[in-house]
Amino acid sequence: MLKTRKRIFIATVVAAVILAIAIGHAIRKRNGAVAAGVEAPSSVVEFAPDDLTTVSRRTLSETLPLTGSLRAVTQAAVKSKVAGSALNVMVREGDPVKIGQILAKIDARDYVARAEQTRGQMAAMAGQLDIAKQTLDNNRVLVEKGFISKNAFDTAQSQYQIARANLDAAKAALASSNLSLDDTVMRSPLDGQIASRSVEPGEKVAVDTKLFDVVDLRTLELEAPVPVGEIGRVRIGQPIQIAFDGIDTPIQGAITRINPAAQAGSRSIMVYVQVANPTGTLRVGMFGTGTISVGSRQNVLVQTGATGNTDGDTWTEIVGGPLALGQQIVKNNLGSLRIGSTVHVVQPVQPGQAAPQAASVPGASSAR
Repeated sequence: MLKTRKRIFIATVVAAVILAIAIGHAIRKRNGAVAAGVEAPSSVVEFAPDDLTTVSRRTLSETLPLTGSLRAVTQAAVKSKVAGSALNVMVREGDPVKIGQILAKIDARDYVARAEQTRGQMAAMAGQLDIAKQTLDNNRVLVEKGFISKNAFDTAQSQYQIARANLDAAKAALASSNLSLDDTVMRSPLDGQIASRSVEPGEKVAVDTKLFDVVDLRTLELEAPVPVGEIGRVRIGQPIQIAFDGIDTPIQGAITRINPAAQAGSRSIMVYVQVANPTGTLRVGMFGTGTISVGSRQNVLVQTGATGNTDGDTWTEIVGGPLALGQQIVKNNLGSLRIGSTVHVVQPVQPGQAAPQAASVPGASSAR
């Protein structure tokens, strides 16, 4: 679409250039005809001052517009790791939180009971291991003296190994029970703010239910689509100024990432602009509009070539044709002009003043 706009704009400018040249040629022809005693056409075309501009040399910065929404570079969803009833929910949307801060608690009575049960089982397994070790030590002495068979000693050794494996399993079960008990307390995984809360006190929650979204607003990024045909002009590190509604001054940013794949069905590629937000003025989801400088041309005439910005205005480079510095050209579409028409510039009437005389302009050409 951007290339189509450029083609339409350039075609309009070229048409204006050709039309202006034709007007100049017609005026010269008319002057020659008057000198030869031939009556020239009498039609007069009036221009307002805003319809004209002066050919000049400028430095053009070619830009590529970007529009997208902000998202947090660092964010996390806090989900329940155990099932149960939410007893305490301690934060709401917008609350600032620190890493490790308690956000909510789930009824832990069942998990306390399970932990105590596994702790008792571990103690029993430890006692069985002690008995099996004593039996093994005694049987080792007896088998060395020939009082018991080798098979009896091997049996005692197997019982000891089983008892030790049972104790290890009990320890693992107790660790798992303690972990589940710890998971009844949900904590913030980062410094930031609560962006959403999906639980109320007394509600039942299942495992892997999202309860909170926590975002760090100190660094955000603008996610914006770029047409596939323009992506070759975008580079990581390119600076960009982004304007946001409600923010007085544009925010400085830079391209930090470029998606390696085009979006399905849109023929665009997402780029990401990192934006510092130390004061927290910007918010996730805000829309921003900016421009990337993708090239510049020095000291050009403004025949048609590159189109870009200078001092906030849009200009088109003139790369050919009989134009010179200081020449006035038509910059607006004024419709069809008859060859040989006289061109007058009508000055605006100031309040309390008589209408000024129209100024004759020797010729007119192309456009901004």
